[in-house]
Amino acid sequence: MTKLTYINLSDLDLPEFEAHTNIDDNKLLEISESIKAIGVLEPLLVRKIKKRFEIIAGCLRFRASRLAGLKAVPCIVLSIDDKQAEVIKTHENLKRVSLDHIDQGNTFIMMIEKFKMTEEDISKIIGKSISYISNHINLVSQDADLSAAVKNGSLSFSQARELLQVSDLPTRKQFQAYCQNEGATVRVLKQWISDYKSSQVINPTPESDTPEQINHYPATYDSRNCEACIKPIPSGDIRMLILCPTCHHALKQAISEEKQKEPPETPK
Repeated sequence: MTKLTYINLSDLDLPEFEAHTNIDDNKLLEISESIKAIGVLEPLLVRKIKKRFEIIAGCLRFRASRLAGLKAVPCIVLSIDDKQAEVIKTHENLKRVSLDHIDQGNTFIMMIEKFKMTEEDISKIIGKSISYISNHINLVSQDADLSAAVKNGSLSFSQARELLQVSDLPTRKQFQAYCQNEGATVRVLKQWISDYKSSQVINPTPESDTPEQINHYPATYDSRNCEACIKPIPSGDIRMLILCPTCHHALKQAISEEKQKEPPETPK
């Protein structure tokens, strides 16, 4: 039977590699208030290193307990090596307190470099597909600008994954800026990238030391009708507006009322 031991917070150390790089202060405070009220319900997983203990799982509980003013917390001491410790940490972080996409990518890279694990090894451990592992690794290792945008929430992981298909950096940055500034959906972005790739096959960009900046978005063969004037508009020229259903209905109603105020057309 696993033995539960209370260990002083002063004898516990955070791991050398902590997966969570951004800790939400509100979340930490919420856990802290819960601990003040009912205590630490789930013990921390730790391992002994010399005369101290390294936390394997439970870093948030450790921080929240310290914030709550506790002197000691319940722990389970495991006798495991470095690799086993990282496997347990990764499993807990992905299954319980979700890591963001960038932290996941960095964690996968660390497991490959430090423990010589393959993407298939990681896939089996965390229950995710190999392509899921590859996509996260590619994001954090290929484009720091994209990674930062996903980290701060101005770009979704799905958008970043599509943008990585564009090898020409100026074009990729242009698409990225349009996604961030105009709110282009993944569906529209896929269409742009598909048309861009088709145009490159027909008219490949000439090689040069300083590639020209593209000053327009690729023409598309797909179009939608404008909800205001009903005119068809190519997907590449669509301007996105993010609205909740209530505001969307109100806007369409306002457009309809405005149209009714217009004088009838003069017969030819």
